[in-house]
Amino acid sequence: MSNTVTYIGTLIDSHPGIHGGCPLIAGTGVTVRRIAIWYKQGYSAE
Repeated sequence: MSNTVTYIGTLIDSHPGIHGGCPLIAGTGVTVRRIAIWYKQGYSAE
């Protein structure tokens, strides 16, 4: 088993031309807000 540390700052990105600069999951067009909505709806990370 390997322990890997991933810093949250490397996973979140934003670009002024994409979704008005809202925070995004890096490398995708999925907003952090969308992830929060899915979580509140009962979806799991898997």
